[in-house]
Amino acid sequence: MHPECKKYEKFRKITGYILDVLLALAVFYAAVYLLRKGTVHYRPESQWPLGILTGLPLVFRPRKKATAAELLLHDVLVLLAASSFGLLLTEYVVKGGIIIGNTAIWQGYVYHAAIFGIVYLLAANIRLTTCIGMGLTLVYALIDHYVTVFRGTPVLLSDVFAIGTAKNVAANYSVPVELSVLTTVGIAAVFCVAVWRVRRPSSAPRRWQFFTCSLLLACWLCGYELAGQGFGFWQGNLEYSEWYYFCRTAGNAIVQRPEDYTDTAPEQLAAAYQGEEGEIRPNIIMIMNESFADLRDVGAFATNEEYMPYFRSLEGSENVVSGDLLVSTFGGGTATTEFEVLTGDTMAFLPFGSSPYQMYIKAALPGLVSGLEGQGYQTVAMHPYRASSWNREEVYERLGFDAQLYEDDFAADAGRLRTYISDSADYQKIIEIYENKQPGAPLFLFNVTMQNHGGYEPSDDANFEQRIHLTGQYEGKYPEVDQYLSLVKYSDDALKELVGYFSSVDEPTAIVFFGDHQPNVPSAFYDDLYGNTDAERTREEKQAKLITPFFIWANYDIAEAENVQISANYLAAYALETLGCSTSGYDALRLATRSQVPRINSYGYYTADGEWYDAQTAADHEALADYHMAQYAQLFDTTNRVDTWYEPQPGE
Repeated sequence: MHPECKKYEKFRKITGYILDVLLALAVFYAAVYLLRKGTVHYRPESQWPLGILTGLPLVFRPRKKATAAELLLHDVLVLLAASSFGLLLTEYVVKGGIIIGNTAIWQGYVYHAAIFGIVYLLAANIRLTTCIGMGLTLVYALIDHYVTVFRGTPVLLSDVFAIGTAKNVAANYSVPVELSVLTTVGIAAVFCVAVWRVRRPSSAPRRWQFFTCSLLLACWLCGYELAGQGFGFWQGNLEYSEWYYFCRTAGNAIVQRPEDYTDTAPEQLAAAYQGEEGEIRPNIIMIMNESFADLRDVGAFATNEEYMPYFRSLEGSENVVSGDLLVSTFGGGTATTEFEVLTGDTMAFLPFGSSPYQMYIKAALPGLVSGLEGQGYQTVAMHPYRASSWNREEVYERLGFDAQLYEDDFAADAGRLRTYISDSADYQKIIEIYENKQPGAPLFLFNVTMQNHGGYEPSDDANFEQRIHLTGQYEGKYPEVDQYLSLVKYSDDALKELVGYFSSVDEPTAIVFFGDHQPNVPSAFYDDLYGNTDAERTREEKQAKLITPFFIWANYDIAEAENVQISANYLAAYALETLGCSTSGYDALRLATRSQVPRINSYGYYTADGEWYDAQTAADHEALADYHMAQYAQLFDTTNRVDTWYEPQPGE
């Protein structure tokens, strides 16, 4: 070899060794950095094993003339290390390394190991496995991170079905390039490069790899058994690793028939529960106001002035019913509340985290809308935003709406707050529809507003004036809350205009108004209101974040009531009965159920004596048995269900 070539080769080797040492040190430093974040830092019985696993493949490198057995052993070490980094990086970027309990840590580790093991089986190359597996881990971790940032809850399987809506909504959020994101990507890249540079004479024989995968699979299954399979949907992702939480919620995506359900159950229910003939057919305007909530339901705070004075003035007023509505979602998932109200079904009987609009309503569904249409109502669905959100176009058609109106149906100069059509402009459209409705036909209009949608970062929009701000101990501390409360004040003003208009019309008219969920303002604000952190709250305490206000108003005589406690699934049946309208057999069943189980959502339910129970027991509660079967028939048993039983029928 030429002397110059020898010098170059020697220089290349020395440089390579130095680079390998630097990479190994970087990997060790990264592991220590991750292991000192969040609650993992305080779990030495998990921290030390994870730390050791991350460095093994860089310390025990295969010889130049390594045997197949040695190569396989090194492959296993790399898989163990990659699984450790996959777990630590995901937990770090999503929630700062906070994961409760050693069991949850190792549950997550086993699930990450399964990912890398499957990739290894397919790729048959440890270097490719590391890069592909880490890439998949990063994609999931970053999606989970940003979904959590925007919505306050982790990504779930149902979000895959709602990807169109996510794309629409994401356009209105700024995506911050955070240090934690850059750190996560950087550590993953360093680990992959370090593994790629490990000198190996060859890969292990394919048959040996298959044997190793089989052995690893057995070990992982044993590890899964040792780590435990416990899971409580109500607890949330802080109690579990992110990937374990995703997989466990996804694993419950199949809706099972109720235990005592038979093909004759729908007919038996139809015979047992009969609707009532109504005395009146009023115009019904149902408004689900985006993120409209009274945060004082969670805890006390002071503001410079009242942010919903008109709403409060309605409480206890003539011809008004008002109170609290228990919903199944927080900070997002608008269509979940929408589903419960329009169908009368409850999320308690469906898999946690599922998205019914995307997953279950695949054909015409009998219920409130189709029943009112059968009574001669003109049925209109309106949402001043994009038609593609939550698969609404298809769902509204299947529910029986005659017409659908979206953002494009509003005037180009329609009033806006920030980037969204304002509640005031939205309500003016309602008035326009009413004034131009079919002569002699009552109107049923279901309106999903958009004005108050997150995020709530302070802005310099010329069309938005901050009118409300926190005072006292929270003054200046939470600008996002200040903006949100100002938006609520705008909503309150618009509501006053709407009720004022319909107070003067001659036709009997009712307004059913409610919020879809509470806003995703900073979690630290909620912590201040509660006086503790989310991890410290009981299941029942967490329900305070799932309450929104509602009222039923009529321009004719109805029985007044205030402080009514109800959940979204009962609201339509309760409103029809209150307003003197015809009700369906399914309404009668739900009203009977409500007398024993006044409130229910995806997390649990309250019985008449005030006791709280986890939703996982709902299927076994005697008072909910008929309701469970009726809902299953409506959604899944199109062959045997009695369609007309779900529809409010016209009087004779």
